[in-house]
Amino acid sequence: PGTVRAIAMMCLGSLCFTLNDTMTKFLIDRYDVPVIIFVRSLLAMPLLAGMAVVIGRDRIRWSAHAPLYALRGAINLLAAYLYIHGLKHLSVAEATVILFASPFIITVASATLFKETVGWQKWVAVLVGFCGVMIAMRPGSAAFQPASLLILACAFLYASISLSARWLKQDDNLWTVSFFGAAFSAVFIAPLAIGDGLAIQIDDLALFAGAALSSSFGIGFATLAYRSAQASDLAPFAYSGLI
Repeated sequence: PGTVRAIAMMCLGSLCFTLNDTMTKFLIDRYDVPVIIFVRSLLAMPLLAGMAVVIGRDRIRWSAHAPLYALRGAINLLAAYLYIHGLKHLSVAEATVILFASPFIITVASATLFKETVGWQKWVAVLVGFCGVMIAMRPGSAAFQPASLLILACAFLYASISLSARWLKQDDNLWTVSFFGAAFSAVFIAPLAIGDGLAIQIDDLALFAGAALSSSFGIGFATLAYRSAQASDLAPFAYSGLI
């Protein structure tokens, strides 16, 4: 039952990330990357705090693993920065396909670093998905774009974030995990975002809020999933986002 719940959270996380990518694509032509990340993260914090009380009947708690959250926040910020830059030149579908090199990376890392037993069925699942990624990227062909490398680098960074979930406390709930992810991203990107100016159009606030929640819940669901089950069990289900 624990693995089934983790798989469900993995699929929800993939859905949230795809929704975030779609809403961000609408914003990328009007705002610089640091501004998008900062406003998204800034909006996420009060929204998550309010939803924790109203929906979760809970509250955001301080975590003893704050330094690890800070490190994860820095890695996630770099990944988001690379990804949004890539979206300037690629469609959401193209970027999503390339990003899904991440499940293969996670499976390899789970076998080598965490010594998980990865059966042949799991290897087949991730290898088939990874072959699809390679076909979609078509490296060396005229269709290949340098921006694809930004998304591929992002895949490695997201894999490291996913695997680091193993070291987080079990007491940290969805709201806390999501909140800290947004908070550290906002702190780290603030100097760049404020330097670019924060002239936000009122009509875009709904898109920013949607991206804020989607991004935060994507991180939250994926973190709880990888904390609750073996990475090799979950990695193939990340491909649900391709749909």
